[in-house]
Amino acid sequence: MGPPTCGKTTASLALAEARKIKFPTPTDGERGGPVKIVDVNPKVMDTQDLYGYINLATRDWKDGLLSTIMRDLGQIDDEQPKWILLDGDLDANWIESMNSVMDDNR
Repeated sequence: MGPPTCGKTTASLALAEARKIKFPTPTDGERGGPVKIVDVNPKVMDTQDLYGYINLATRDWKDGLLSTIMRDLGQIDDEQPKWILLDGDLDANWIESMNSVMDDNR
């Protein structure tokens, strides 16, 4: 967290690079190698488009961006670390929605 242009994105990318140096290859149960990072600004879309929703008329589930990204990352067949970087202004609405999603899915 911090004001715009204070280096939050740069710090997260530096952390990924440092992790790649510390764990260049998987050893002793550690997941090593490069980190796959998907950068998402959660403020650029509606909550429904970010998390998904149920169409009340058809009762069909419509995936949101985060569920699609999580599914795509889960289908990658390696043991490399995968990060979803929520890189945007802090907003109580999407933070509360993320907490609800994490509580519901544990």
